[in-house]
Amino acid sequence: MKFSLRKIKAIIAMKFQTLLSNTSVILAPILALGFVFIMKRIMPDVNVNEAGMNFSTSGFVLSFGLIFNIAIAGISMSSSPLAEEKEKNTLRVLMTSSVNGLEYLIGTLIPPLIILIVVNIMMIPVSGASFADIQLGSYLVISTVASVISLLIGYVVGIFSKNQTQASLIGMPITLILTSVPVLKFLQEDFGQFLNYTYTGVLTNYSNSIFTESGYQWNVTDSAVLFSWLLVSTIVFVYAYKKNGIDG
Repeated sequence: MKFSLRKIKAIIAMKFQTLLSNTSVILAPILALGFVFIMKRIMPDVNVNEAGMNFSTSGFVLSFGLIFNIAIAGISMSSSPLAEEKEKNTLRVLMTSSVNGLEYLIGTLIPPLIILIVVNIMMIPVSGASFADIQLGSYLVISTVASVISLLIGYVVGIFSKNQTQASLIGMPITLILTSVPVLKFLQEDFGQFLNYTYTGVLTNYSNSIFTESGYQWNVTDSAVLFSWLLVSTIVFVYAYKKNGIDG
């Protein structure tokens, strides 16, 4: 399938304008930073190496902020605008014009992904960590892949939703489950093993590990979990996209 860079740039510009003008959507990443800033200042400063237990205040706060931004903001920034376009028939107009499905996907994916990446980077100093503490390469890879997964999940929610209200209702239980991972892993260690097989669980493991003496070590489980979630979410998105007859 051929695609035009000029059309993609036009869609990107339109999507940035849509996202920045939608207060309810753009507020989520701002809230993520705000909650992290507050939590860091009200929680006692515990270091995993000093306390002799698998907990770090900075790691917990960072994982909470990342998951809040990636899961809640990511899913809402893709599901709500898509549902709005369906509701206003803007999507159908685009799909029946010269814009094909690949151009639309690339153009709509880049703007929210850039916003998520920027906020993820800002999350480091806001959480009280320094860039010297963070294995930046691994941080960017894990958080970016997780962001893409959330955006794809949001697109699936948007495709199956008739309007923005329905998109919010469908997305709510999904985001609730994904954002509860850091707390559940801390409170329920046995159940936490199951959560390791979620992509937000990988984010939590990474955030907690970077403040240990050995730091985060890439492993087969985390790599397989991220790749599997990315693969499955892509397949489900492609199926939902074609199933609903909006393939360009």
